[in-house]
Parts: sequence; C-alpha cells; structure tokens
Amino acid sequence: MNSITFSSSQLHLPAALKKQESAAVRSDSDAPAQTQAENKAKETAAFSSQELSALRRLQTIDKQVRAHEKAHLNAASGIVRGGASFTTQVGVDGKQYAIGGEVSIDTSTVSNDPQATIFKARQIQRAAQAPVNPSAQDRAIAASAYAMEQKAVIELRDLKLLEAQLSDTGNSQNIDELV
Repeated sequence: MNSITFSSSQLHLPAALKKQESAAVRSDSDAPAQTQAENKAKETAAFSSQELSALRRLQTIDKQVRAHEKAHLNAASGIVRGGASFTTQVGVDGKQYAIGGEVSIDTSTVSNDPQATIFKARQIQRAAQAPVNPSAQDRAIAASAYAMEQKAVIELRDLKLLEAQLSDTGNSQNIDELV
C-alpha cells in the first residue's frame, strides 16, 4: 500500500515564536458580547508584528495543506484507507496548524481482472494529480499507477488475443478455465 502525501517543507520558526504562553484576551463577563472582529482585533494586538507574520504564514499553509488533502480525498473515493492525517505545529495563539498531510489509498491491483485494474490505476492517477500543486511524491505515485495501468492493458490485450485464438480454432473451452 502506498500513500499520497503532501510534502510541504517543515516551517521552522524561532523557538520563541513556536509557542508562547501569552495572556489570553478575555472579555469582561459584565460587558455585552463582542463581535468576532473585535475579539480578533484584541487578540492580534497581543502579538508582535513578527509573531503575527508567522501566525498568518501558518494559517496560509494550514489552508493549503487541508485543501491539498481534501482534493486527494475527493478524487480517491472508494480506494481511500482512512481519512487525511496531518502534521501540525502550534502557533503563537496556541492553536494547531497543519503543515503537512497524508491520505493513504489502496494501490494494489485487482486480482484476475485487468479491466478493473485499469480503472483503479486511472483513479489513483486522478487522485494523485487532483491537487493544484501535486508534490513530488504525488507525481511519483501517478507515474507508478500509470505503469500499473499499462501492465494491465497488456494483460487484457493478451487475454483477448488468447480468447480470439481459441474461438478461431473452434475450441469451446472458456478462457476463464485456461487462466
């Protein structure tokens, strides 16, 4: 079993930015509920410009990684082994952000059925190439699936040729009995 993986470069931040125990911005329990925008403004005011830049970068990477893995999941329906798994990093806000991800899929051939193997290999190729920017591993898996497809095409052609030869000789034996 292979897996399709987004190999984003690990984001390395200075140790001080990886996780800070910053004072949480709390709203006064007597005050009316604040809007989400006001809360966000107060929250971002607690961070330095360097911390905010690192946080925005993490948020962008998180969105890209999750979209990448979702594209794999959508295209690999029926051959996925579980859901997406993510490598995360804690931002300065204390939240987990995805910086890498993986979707495991079944890349085995379909026994004694080259036509089904061809269909499955094409689905693996589509799943590997589904994201906007496939990783090197995604491209390698697509190439491997293409090789699997070509091998199954040859196998199917040979079976059809054998079947045609048997019918030309008047042999009533079924091809399935010979294989």
